[in-house]
Amino acid sequence: MAGLHWDMPCALLGDRASGKTTFLGLLYSAQVKYGTGVQDDFRFHAPIQSLNIMSAVYEGMKDGRFPSATLKEEITELGFVFGYLRKVVGKLPYYIRQQNWVHPFSTLRFSAYDVSGEDIEEFIETGIASRPLIQQLLKSVVVCVLVDCSKMTTEIDTPAYKKMLRYDSTVAKLLVSFQTYKKQEYDRLKDSGVRADAPKIYPVFVLSKFDTLRDDVLARLGLHRGFPDNNRARKEYAEALLRVFVPQTLSQIRGGKVAGVSMDKSAYFLSWVRTETHEGMDPVGQSKIVRTGFAPEGGGEPDFSYDEYVNFIEHFREIAHKIPDEILEAERFQAQVMARSA
Repeated sequence: MAGLHWDMPCALLGDRASGKTTFLGLLYSAQVKYGTGVQDDFRFHAPIQSLNIMSAVYEGMKDGRFPSATLKEEITELGFVFGYLRKVVGKLPYYIRQQNWVHPFSTLRFSAYDVSGEDIEEFIETGIASRPLIQQLLKSVVVCVLVDCSKMTTEIDTPAYKKMLRYDSTVAKLLVSFQTYKKQEYDRLKDSGVRADAPKIYPVFVLSKFDTLRDDVLARLGLHRGFPDNNRARKEYAEALLRVFVPQTLSQIRGGKVAGVSMDKSAYFLSWVRTETHEGMDPVGQSKIVRTGFAPEGGGEPDFSYDEYVNFIEHFREIAHKIPDEILEAERFQAQVMARSA
């Protein structure tokens, strides 16, 4: 096992201006706070370029600013890793855990993708993954879909609504591509005599800019303001919105197996950041983020849905521990092919 390291690839999908950079900045902020408080059983790592971007977003938010458009240009290459301590290994003596041949952490590798990107559109039309980025995207086992609540409107002739429809169509087609790719990989492993479990995809929805959800939308759908705490009620509330605004994506996720690849039950989270409100008139320019006061556990933090982000981090713990065999087998298969061609 020496020198081998496996982690599960996760795709974070979002439309242009869907709050993806803000989501990543808040996730970074949450893991900084959460990671320093947990008993060394959660780790976070990012390559230097991604860390630079996320740190800049985080520092800007601590200063009350939302991310600038220049950062959004760099987001296609942004990635980071979550690590969760495995319980069994956690019981090993410290000196053994420190040996590099033991990997006590199950890891998830997140990469952010802008789904309105031309590369993805081209791939959906042609079926050819011309860039390594798309090939990396197709390997994803966890698919996290950001849905922008500010585009949810009852006015169906508006650009925002039409944009949401296009996004829905693209994500639904991408999910079929994920399943088809995984089936092809699975068949290739079986044909080469390697035993592998049937592949599975773990979907997650994040309702971004949840605070911008309009009263007329909620009234039309018979929903109250505020997201329920109970898991079943959360699912029903989220799906009532998704059924209207991203119906193709939702039906794809709930539709069971495609090409022999099943979808796990979806999880639902929301994201909001409190912004300063101005009496009697709209603020000029971009909203300013409200920050919490200085405290020993960290001061000047953005006021946001921290508990949702902690739940998001914890949701993946169980998934990370179930590293699917097909990923391990695919890695071994690749190594065998490379050894043969050498």
